[in-house]
Amino acid sequence: MKSVRNLLVAMVLLLVPILIMANDAIDSPRGAEITFTTKVIDLGRLSREDDKQVVRLAFTNTGDVPLIVNQVRTSCTCVTVRCDDRKVLPGDSGAMVITFDPSKAPEGSLYRVLQVDTTARGGVQHITLTAEIE
Repeated sequence: MKSVRNLLVAMVLLLVPILIMANDAIDSPRGAEITFTTKVIDLGRLSREDDKQVVRLAFTNTGDVPLIVNQVRTSCTCVTVRCDDRKVLPGDSGAMVITFDPSKAPEGSLYRVLQVDTTARGGVQHITLTAEIE
């Protein structure tokens, strides 16, 4: 009878720390996560004489802590980005306004990558901008 009681006490002593750690893992924040409505923007066929193209790209913080947009880098002077929503709370949405100036782009197939640096898990996110410039 004593050995059964000792076995039960040992099991409880082993299980309590495991249950505490599991509960902490469930309650601890996962971090910020950014989810875009799309990661590829196709502007189609454009002429170098066309007006600037403006695209609003929405995103949502699907994480459980605030998301901060630190910087958006472009690979060409033909693309500029404005991000008014630099801090986005969990569950909320923000947007980036992407402006493409075809007069500054070379003729032919255009493929540009925007690097979105945020506090989201997974590091820098990439948005692709494509067009055919005539």
